[in-house]
Amino acid sequence: CAHRGQARKSGEPFIIHPVEVSILLAGLQMDAATVMAGLLHDTVEDTDLTFHQIEEMFGNVVKSIVEGETKVSKLPRLEFTDYADEQAENLRQMFVAMTDDYRI
Repeated sequence: CAHRGQARKSGEPFIIHPVEVSILLAGLQMDAATVMAGLLHDTVEDTDLTFHQIEEMFGNVVKSIVEGETKVSKLPRLEFTDYADEQAENLRQMFVAMTDDYRI
């Protein structure tokens, strides 16, 4: 397990968040590659796992989704006082990510 022994700042096991993301994606009836990518989305940033290893173990499609989500998560975060502006920024980031794959 890539996150074995890791904990979040809250103290909860690190794996809780990726599992919850995968459950959410499965509930939205996303395809298997998207659900797998949801489970793996923090691994490259937070463990020693590489994109190459993800590709070898889960295939190019899963690797591409994880890679795209990693790029989106690194986009600069702006501070907003207006909820509508914040939501517009979230949509902008989603549209940037979707240029390669709508599942990101």
